[in-house]
Amino acid sequence: MNVRVIGRNLMVWNLIAAASLCQQAAVAAETNVGNVGSQRQLFVDRAFFEQAGDIRLQLHPATKTDEKILLPDQPWESATLNWFSVLQDPGVVDKEAKYRMWYECYDVPGWPTNDDISFCYAESRDGIHWTKPQLGLFDYHGNRNNNILFRQIGPANAHSRVHGTGVFIDPTAPPEARYKAVSQGQWKDSDPPYRIAGMVSPDGLTWTRCPKPICDVFADSQYSGFWDSRLGKYVLYGRTFANGGRTLGRSESGSFTEFAPLKQVLQTDSHDPPNSDLYNPAAIRYSVAANVYMMYPSLYRHDPDTLDIRMAVSRDGVHWSYPDQSKAFIALGNAGTWDSKTLYMGQGFIEVGDEHWLYYFGSSLCHNQGELQNFAACTQPRAFSRVVLKRDRFVSVEATGPEGGWFVTPPLRFNGNALHLNVEVRSGGQVRVGVFDEDGKAVPGRNIEDCVAITGDHLDAVVRWKTGADVGSRADQPTRMRIEWTNASLFGFQFATAQPSALK
Repeated sequence: MNVRVIGRNLMVWNLIAAASLCQQAAVAAETNVGNVGSQRQLFVDRAFFEQAGDIRLQLHPATKTDEKILLPDQPWESATLNWFSVLQDPGVVDKEAKYRMWYECYDVPGWPTNDDISFCYAESRDGIHWTKPQLGLFDYHGNRNNNILFRQIGPANAHSRVHGTGVFIDPTAPPEARYKAVSQGQWKDSDPPYRIAGMVSPDGLTWTRCPKPICDVFADSQYSGFWDSRLGKYVLYGRTFANGGRTLGRSESGSFTEFAPLKQVLQTDSHDPPNSDLYNPAAIRYSVAANVYMMYPSLYRHDPDTLDIRMAVSRDGVHWSYPDQSKAFIALGNAGTWDSKTLYMGQGFIEVGDEHWLYYFGSSLCHNQGELQNFAACTQPRAFSRVVLKRDRFVSVEATGPEGGWFVTPPLRFNGNALHLNVEVRSGGQVRVGVFDEDGKAVPGRNIEDCVAITGDHLDAVVRWKTGADVGSRADQPTRMRIEWTNASLFGFQFATAQPSALK
């Protein structure tokens, strides 16, 4: 790779070569992407590429475990399992449990009625092996030895089942409303009757439905809700409709009980397969990285009637993009397997050590075969499963040119004295970093030429130069980085505080 001395090329840095970069820069400014602090930062879009050469973004599909972590093995699950949420949270029934799951299931005798869904609960110590505790909360055919929370809930004018429930923990709520959920509800005075409903709970087991719809729009599929600390508001995502197809919409509110109608934020376009739309949002704010939102919708291809799972990203929760629209984040299984036709992401994911675990459910039946009788008769029942990827390795920036790739960041303000990179350097490759002030003047001893080349596979590679790793002189000052590499994948960076002895 040719060494480029950035201090001699200040005029180049003042140019933005493409409209797409302008748009990303505008979103970055709105979301304060320049203040990176000491949080992990991800290369999931072009927000950190003020100038770049010979690079592209590459999606890294999650690795299937092929586990069936939850199967329909109880009478009230005799037809199928359906939408679910997973949270990393100490249990209530089992004080040692770390992970909690809420899911819905159907039994054939109750369908189709307003009393055909059981809203159920499961727990796990390790996120892999799940138990269905006997809660004693609901009488199912004369027996309370089950994990059913309820089948119908709400006041007289809204006493009905729930469908497509997304559960989240509200860190700002009083104890009696710490857990919240958004779902489909039914109201007698609405036409059609299905509207977005809200529920609150002190423990995730005993729930109270809000007396009125929290969003007065037609409700179907699963909903995503959470408290967004960046905005100081609640955010709601769900299905919308445009041009005869399913799209995804968003609303925000200072009150959990009242949202304006959803406004469309993501839909299929000319880069997607023809005759396709988006089914469910599975949206989250990625709290351990600054200003990153993720969405895992199912891409529904009407012909040949299949759904796989995609990934979209956002810096503000409103403007969304696909890092790589050409491939699925979770792909369909091989023909004839249990997850070969329809896949849906569960709501939420967990971080275990240096891995992310996400959960989805799949079926060997097509969407248009989704009658409960078909699910009940299927020899491969719908199941919940788990996928894994290394920490923060959702998307990488890759070099496309024969001499490698490079980019220059906008001015960044950070905390700490050490720079870490999440990188996978392959055989014969290397990564080098230069540090510069806002005007492009190299920090003494921290230029590209001074950098000790990084090789190997590292989640937290400390960037070092010939005179050490300390970059504390630039803390809280506008600072640019230039990163150059060959034969490597770059996933993200983080500024952190290290002991002086570790910086030598």
